[in-house]
Amino acid sequence: MTDRPNILLFLTDDHGAWANGCYGNREVRTPTLDALAALGTRFSNAYTPTPVCSPARACLLTGKIASQVGIHDWLQEAIPAVGERDWLGGTRTLFDYLSAAGYHCGLSGKWHLGQSHLPPRGADYHFGLPGWQGRHNESYTYVRNGELVELAGNKSGFITDHAIEFLDTAPAEKPFFLNIGYIATHSPYQQQEHDPRQTAKYANCPFDEMPAWVAHPWVNNEGGSNELSDEDLLDRYIGYYASVTEIDDNIARVIGALQARGQWENTIIIYTSDHGCAIGHRGFFGKGNSTRPLNMYEVSLSVPLIISGPGVAAQVVDNYVDHCDTFHSICALAGVDLSANQDYAGESYAPLLSGETIAWDNTRCGEYGDLRMIRDERWKLVWRFPAGPHDLFDLSVDPDELENVFETNPQAVAQYKARLDEYYEGRAVKELSGLRVKDLPLHNQNEAWRDGVREARGLQVY
Repeated sequence: MTDRPNILLFLTDDHGAWANGCYGNREVRTPTLDALAALGTRFSNAYTPTPVCSPARACLLTGKIASQVGIHDWLQEAIPAVGERDWLGGTRTLFDYLSAAGYHCGLSGKWHLGQSHLPPRGADYHFGLPGWQGRHNESYTYVRNGELVELAGNKSGFITDHAIEFLDTAPAEKPFFLNIGYIATHSPYQQQEHDPRQTAKYANCPFDEMPAWVAHPWVNNEGGSNELSDEDLLDRYIGYYASVTEIDDNIARVIGALQARGQWENTIIIYTSDHGCAIGHRGFFGKGNSTRPLNMYEVSLSVPLIISGPGVAAQVVDNYVDHCDTFHSICALAGVDLSANQDYAGESYAPLLSGETIAWDNTRCGEYGDLRMIRDERWKLVWRFPAGPHDLFDLSVDPDELENVFETNPQAVAQYKARLDEYYEGRAVKELSGLRVKDLPLHNQNEAWRDGVREARGLQVY
């Protein structure tokens, strides 16, 4: 056992905070995550800086916002020009920093930042999903340490198998950093797409926790109907809940492997998701790109964040944090000093994990292309460049964001718009800014589709 903790980061795809027992859901089965939350720290207000996959992951792994790295939408890696490019360029990631600090580093599962067929810089072990991640249960060609491996079956299970293989091969004299990237809560949601052993657990679930379906006026259903029957909704509810429980079961397998190898007592476990996910909430399915215009609703932004391990107090922390803060906190836990570089967003919440009280600003900012957002305990301002529509929500009386009060609160709009502009003026790199997204590849479909999205969004160069 080393004197520094092992760090195990679960970064799941599309797992909303609401879909966990420890976050108040009485129907979904998450006994492992609930136990980790009871043993350690659960953050009640954790958010993503960008409510879509690739930029959200970039924020957590680099500690920088999308307008600092230039990734503003999800990467369709099935397109060779997209999948074969290193979208982070020379930006250092957690793998770079922790490897340099003496950690044995591994990735099992989703990367989604380009070159998913190659190990991240600094990784000693790699089991990945090259190209498009595909379906949840199928024959798929993975990559394991540079060699293609075709496996047929459940992807969560294979990702867990190889995470355990990493634990088996990690040198005892070094601490390890392992990033496990499950895709199980990502669409497709329908129950036939998921393990029947998991869907059977919800055959008689009443789904009283799920919202009544009323399609949002901006819903983007990719050409499908927005009129969903009760059977359609039930089908998606079962599939989504089953995928959450599938992840929970596999986390239990990883914990069992840690315990069997004597690594449990010296391992900090972090569980989070790249962004939130609506399953009928607010009248759509998915995240920030599930409406046109794009959205920054709480259900798209709110992620679970559970941390357990040595020195971590059993508590609920109400501070507002995001992925950039998690980047800083992992570095702090690993003994990596970032003080010489001031280009990062966020700060470390590591002292909070031991029960300390520290000065903390609950203001959070976010972006998605040329949409930007600022929020705190009361107000959320969503500004869509260049000409709206804009949103202002008073979260103190309208936590479900049902009433846009932009037109009736000019003072709050002016104050928060100034703070929003100040935040990005101090951080955004001009040539990589989301306000220049017309000059940047949207990198997730063909050129005609991208042009159509630009036209729909009114994207311009600033």
